[in-house]
Amino acid sequence: MSEQSGKRMSWLTLSFMMVAAVASIRSLPSMAVYGLGSIFLYLIPAVVFFIPVALVASELGTGWNGGIYGWVKQAFGNKLGFFAIWYMWIQVVIWYPIVLAFAASALAYLINPDLAKSGIYTTVVIIILYWISTFIALGGLSSLSKLSSRFMLVGTLFPAIVLVVLGVVWLLTGHKSEAPLTFASLIPDIFKESPKLAGHHREATDFWQQFSGVLGGLVLIVSNFLAYAGIEMNAIHARSLANPQKQMPKAIALAALLIVFIFIPPTLAISLVVPADSTSLTAGVMQAYSDLFTRFGMVWAIKVMAVLLIIGALGGVLTWTAGPSAGLLMVGRAGALPRWWQHTNAKGVQQNILLVQASIVTVLAFLYVIVPDVSAAFWMLSAIAAQIYLIIYVLMFASALRLRQTQPSVRRGFVAPAIQFWALLGIIASVFAFLLGFVPPDQFKTLSPISYVSILVIGLIVFAIPPFIFYAKRQRSWQVIPSAEADKNTAALQDLAPQ
Repeated sequence: MSEQSGKRMSWLTLSFMMVAAVASIRSLPSMAVYGLGSIFLYLIPAVVFFIPVALVASELGTGWNGGIYGWVKQAFGNKLGFFAIWYMWIQVVIWYPIVLAFAASALAYLINPDLAKSGIYTTVVIIILYWISTFIALGGLSSLSKLSSRFMLVGTLFPAIVLVVLGVVWLLTGHKSEAPLTFASLIPDIFKESPKLAGHHREATDFWQQFSGVLGGLVLIVSNFLAYAGIEMNAIHARSLANPQKQMPKAIALAALLIVFIFIPPTLAISLVVPADSTSLTAGVMQAYSDLFTRFGMVWAIKVMAVLLIIGALGGVLTWTAGPSAGLLMVGRAGALPRWWQHTNAKGVQQNILLVQASIVTVLAFLYVIVPDVSAAFWMLSAIAAQIYLIIYVLMFASALRLRQTQPSVRRGFVAPAIQFWALLGIIASVFAFLLGFVPPDQFKTLSPISYVSILVIGLIVFAIPPFIFYAKRQRSWQVIPSAEADKNTAALQDLAPQ
């Protein structure tokens, strides 16, 4: 989509889009119950997962065009590249109803909090908000990038700053911290038999599940791996930058700093003011804001914050609406998808792909009405989506290693130091998280472990089949752009620079 528009994007805008795609304050209360120990729960995944992702994405994003599709294609061929972008697209589609359910819960605070328990209300809000985001995306990259970056500032970064300010003011005004501020509390006791709640990336906390024992502690840590996922997704827009080699690393570096700021200080702020035994893991961040503002005598601000959180959720949806679908259009126009899938509107936007997305989200939204235990249904969907994303990351890390060997002469705008170490660390972390993803939550004890694992495996296989069918059935008439242009879409950026 960025290429059709022909317009330049500032590195600052791209950085804000990355933050919108990754950062969320939805799950902060779940980590706040661990007080200072939440720093450990965020930093361990940052070191073993986020840093490798950021370094590898910086090198690949400033070396080759096309995002995850281009990187995997250059490393392992067109078929696997198509598989990677399809898998990325389908996991995002599964995620949309979950994040919009969070927006529906925040919206309920403006009307009637009891509405958040209504499946019909949640379904209607999800459908309306997603179709709104679809129509915005159909307006082109320019309007979408501006809105998503502004929504992130207003609906994610600002609310995070508010939490930090309230926490600092609470201490400076002489109040006692509700969380112990000792060195011992920096290491949370997460491996004991007490139950722990954990979830998947961008998942609403009312769909989190319970785990116990040592495995529960490991699942809790690993669940934060994918809290950092998505910074690489907007690499598809690298060619919209005036100088990708210099500006892409700056965009990723700023995004990384903002993401860590949005996660850690606000979580600590909640733990300072709200007692751990009073923190609602199901009501989530709105309950935290409600408690905070009530303690400060600012009840009026609760509804204001609800509006901002809705805006922040929409910013994340807008960002994810464009990225993977734009990559899918790119590979489709190169001949991997039937012509119907490739249809674009007057602004060059992937119209039919966006409509397919919206239709699937609409169907999934009705699960809130027709499924008795919607948390179990969406847990399974989000578990499959998380597993899919981890497979994509293994492909990304492997691509970086292979391209260092097969295309060493390509000039990277950023050369990741010790990439073998970081890429292998990322692969090990991703595989470890993938394996732990097959551990069933305590609520699924009525389902045998074999049945639970079978459902996940079947889901992974079913969602993986379509790209291979399309690739096997591809026809010459599906390719609507010259082979030279198709190659350009995934070429090394040094070959695309003006001569």
